Amino acid sequence: MSGKLLSIDLSEETISEITISKEIYKKFIGGKGLGAYFLFHLLKKGTDALAPENPLIFITGPLTGSMFPTSGRMVIVSKSPLTGTFTDSHVGGHLGNEIKKTGYDGLVIQGKSNSRKYLWIEDDKVEFRNCDHAWGKNVSDSIELIRQETNPKSRVACIGPAGENLSLISTIMIDKDSDKTRAGIAGRTGLGAVMGSKNLKAIAFKGNQKLIYENENQMKESRKNTVNVIKSTDFMKVRNKYGSANLVGPMNELGFLPTRNFQESFIHNGKELYCENMNKYKTRNSTCFNCPIACGQIIKTRKKEEVKMEYESIALLGSNNGITGFMDVAEACMICNELGIDTMSAGVVIGFAMECKEKGLIDKGPDFGDSEGQLQLLKNLAFRKDLGEIFCDGVKRASEKIGKGSHRFAIHVKGLEMAGYEPRTSWGMALSYATADRGACHQRCWTVNTERSGGLKMFSFDDKPSFVIEVQNERAAAYSMLVCDFLPFEQKSMLSAWEAVIGISLSSEEYITAGERIWNLIKLFNIREGLKRSDDTLPPRMFEEKIKLPPGVYDRESIVISREEFEDALDRYYEERGWDRKGIPTHSKLKELELEKYIKGEIYESI
Repeated sequence: MSGKLLSIDLSEETISEITISKEIYKKFIGGKGLGAYFLFHLLKKGTDALAPENPLIFITGPLTGSMFPTSGRMVIVSKSPLTGTFTDSHVGGHLGNEIKKTGYDGLVIQGKSNSRKYLWIEDDKVEFRNCDHAWGKNVSDSIELIRQETNPKSRVACIGPAGENLSLISTIMIDKDSDKTRAGIAGRTGLGAVMGSKNLKAIAFKGNQKLIYENENQMKESRKNTVNVIKSTDFMKVRNKYGSANLVGPMNELGFLPTRNFQESFIHNGKELYCENMNKYKTRNSTCFNCPIACGQIIKTRKKEEVKMEYESIALLGSNNGITGFMDVAEACMICNELGIDTMSAGVVIGFAMECKEKGLIDKGPDFGDSEGQLQLLKNLAFRKDLGEIFCDGVKRASEKIGKGSHRFAIHVKGLEMAGYEPRTSWGMALSYATADRGACHQRCWTVNTERSGGLKMFSFDDKPSFVIEVQNERAAAYSMLVCDFLPFEQKSMLSAWEAVIGISLSSEEYITAGERIWNLIKLFNIREGLKRSDDTLPPRMFEEKIKLPPGVYDRESIVISREEFEDALDRYYEERGWDRKGIPTHSKLKELELEKYIKGEIYESI
C-alpha cells in the first residue's frame, strides 16, 4: 500500500494528496471500509448526491494488484443519487491494478468541471482534457477514442449517454467487453449519474510503478496456499465453464427465479436461458487481473458484438420480463453496456413498466415477452425519451409519477431495484435485502445456497438474523480487503497476505470486528441522511401476494411472507447487532467498536 490517495478538484483543476495512517488501515482495512470512512468525513449531511460536493471515490484494497489470487478488485464509493444512501459498487477487471501502478491506493474526485472533460492519469501526472468530441458517444467508441489520445493500453472508466443524461440507474463502465482482458462494471445505484453531474466523461489510467511488499516470500506462500484451495474446489471448474449463469437452471427449478415482475417464481419454457444453451453462443472466457478462475463468459450477439453475460442480467432482463430467448437477452445486455445502464435495475424497471401496461396504468410500452419493445425502452431510458423519461430514474420514482397504487408492485428496497432472487422463496434473502446498506442487494449476504441445501430452514425466520449478521460483517471485511465473491480462501492465508503487504498483523477477530465496524459506520451515515426503520422493509407485494411454487418441489403450493414474522425477525436482528428498536447503533456498541473516536459526536443530534 502506498498510504496515499490522489485528490482531484474538478472545479479548480487542482490536485493534492491525502495520506492514510496504518491505524486507519487496520480499523477500516481498505476498499469499502476506507471509502466509507472518507465519505463520512468529506460529505456534509444532506448534500444532494448530484451536487459538486459529493465525492466520487475510486479506491483499492490492500490486496489489489498483488500476486494474491483475484486481486483485480476495486470499489467506487459515493452517496447514491438513486437511494440517497452510502453506496459502494465493486468492480473487477484490470483497473484496480492500474490505479495501484500509478503509485496511489485510489483517488477522490470532487467539484464539477465548467466544461466536458476526461482525466488522463499517468503515474503522478494528471491532465484535464476537453471531451466535447466524445460526449454523446457510446462506451466502446468513447474508450477507443480516449485510448488513441492517451495510451493504447490505458484502462478507462467511462460513462455512456445514460450517465451524461443523469439517469439514476446509469453505470460507470470499466474498459469494454471486446477487450481481450475482462471488463468491469460499477453497475448499481446510479454512479454514472454522479460522474455525469461532474461533467466528467471518463478517466484513463496508465501506471508504471511496481507494488512493493513488506514481505514478498510471505506473500508467495499465501498465494500458493490459496491457489491450492482453488484447484481442490471442484465448483471452480463450473465457474470457469459457465460463470454465474450456472445458477439460472437451479433457481428456476426451485422457484427462486423472478418472473413477470416478481409475480411468479419460475418461468415455463425457459430452458433457452440456461447456461448449457448459453455455451452454444460462447466465444471465449475473459479473466480479471491475476485470477485463475477466469469465469467471464463472452457471448457474440446476432450483430457480432461481444458481451459478457451474468446470472443477474439473464434473470432480470430475461425471465423477469417474460423473455425466454437467450440472444434477445444478450442483445439487451449489450445495449445496456454500451449506453451505460445497470442491467439489473433496467430489468426490474422494464418489468414494472410491462406490468403497468398490463394493468392499464400506462397506455403504451412493451408487454411481457416483447423483446423488441424491451430494446427500444432501454434506448429511451438512456436518452430520457418518451417513456424513458418516466422510468430512467428507477422504479421508486416511476411509481411516484404513475401513482394509481403502482407502488405495491414497484420492486425495490430503499430505492434500489431488487436482485434476481425471489424473497418469498428465500426468507433469508428477504431479511438480507431489507437490512442491506445500499438497498435490495444480494451481495451483502447471499442465503439462497444455504437455504436450498438445508443449512437454513426454508420459509422461516427462526435462524436468519444471526446468519445474516455474520455474513454481512464478513463480507464488509472481504470487500474492504478486496477479494472476489467467487474466491474460495482460507482466512489465515488471506490475513497472512495482508501482513505481507501492510507490514502489520491482523488477527481473525480483528478482521471480523473491522467488518462490523464498517457496517456500523455505514449505518450511521445512512441514519444521518434520513433513513429510518421503516426503510428496512420489502415491497408490499412480498407481504400481500402469494406466489406459486414449482409443483412437486416443496410441501406447499404457494407462499407469502408474514409481515408479523418479518418484523419480529427485524427486531431480533437489531437486538443482536446491538442497535435499538429503531435500528440505531447504541452508544455502548459504538464504544465497543471504537467508533466514537472516528466519527463526529453530533451524529445523534438529528436522530
